[in-house]
Amino acid sequence: MERPSFFIDFEASGIAPDSYPIEVAVVSSESSFSSLIKPVRYWTHWSFDAEDMHGLSQDQLHQQGDTPDAVARYMNKLFSGQVLCSDSPQDGFWLDVLFEAADLMPTFELKPLEAFVGREAADDIYRLLPTTKRHRALNDATALMNACRAFFET
Repeated sequence: MERPSFFIDFEASGIAPDSYPIEVAVVSSESSFSSLIKPVRYWTHWSFDAEDMHGLSQDQLHQQGDTPDAVARYMNKLFSGQVLCSDSPQDGFWLDVLFEAADLMPTFELKPLEAFVGREAADDIYRLLPTTKRHRALNDATALMNACRAFFET
């Protein structure tokens, strides 16, 4: 059973196939990174149900977000050669959408929690996650890291 070191989470404009990433965060016990993502011109799908969950508006993304190119380049610089742990297969999709918009390839890998610890242990870790109505990438990535830490300490 491998113990993950880096934990990633995305927030998105919705769950439809043409949705896009709007926020990303990566945490470890030593550091954290998070960024809002400014939509590119052809990212148009927006779900107000998703907005209710993450609390981010399209205006916030346009005003405070970094371009997909800037976010992808910075992530490649920070996490080159690392394996990032995710609690959702959807995060791999958001990563692909982000890097495609930046016309880059990630220099790091993203794997689901199950690939690190197996299905049964992952289920135990998921049960340790807090239930919240509001989702933000940094909070969710931190919660996953803390749940993993608690699991391995028992």
